[in-house]
Amino acid sequence: MWRRWVGVTILFVVGLAAPIAASATTIERLEVKHADNRYTLTFEVVLHAERSKVWQIMTDYEHLPRVSDVIVDSHMLMSADPRRQRVAVTFHACVLIFCKTMKKTLDIQTWPQTAIVVIGDPALSDFSYSVERWRVSAEGANTRLYYTAEMVPNFFIPPLIGPWMVKSFMQKEIKATAAKVEALAKHE
Repeated sequence: MWRRWVGVTILFVVGLAAPIAASATTIERLEVKHADNRYTLTFEVVLHAERSKVWQIMTDYEHLPRVSDVIVDSHMLMSADPRRQRVAVTFHACVLIFCKTMKKTLDIQTWPQTAIVVIGDPALSDFSYSVERWRVSAEGANTRLYYTAEMVPNFFIPPLIGPWMVKSFMQKEIKATAAKVEALAKHE
């Protein structure tokens, strides 16, 4: 029974890796760590699109579902000024047989064209703690994104396979989102 489960897991990983290898986006780093129910995520990716267009897409909070199949809804709750917004986002994700709809209310602060800090409101989110940081830099006609996050979910993720599942999911999601952002940037 154990060997059969391991075989299914290996097939699943190979199945995830095959479509990823076909994408042109370069994920230069992806790390997922887990300790005491806290997930730390870090990634660095190069998009084949101009920074100003990537920035415009990333900060169009009313239309985030167009860049990710995981985001099912996003809408602005408040805009204190052009650099500070409060946004509600609903996600729906499936990894293996685990599916979950998650909500986050986010306080977002931006530094034009260079950085975004996103802090989740634990009273209005499915995470008791959530802090995300984005750095955006131009590299010629390309854009480099640095992302770090610390999150504590208010829902169960199996501890032995949790980090592996999160990393596999993130790798697939980064590739898919990058492809959508690149496509949108060509038409913006």
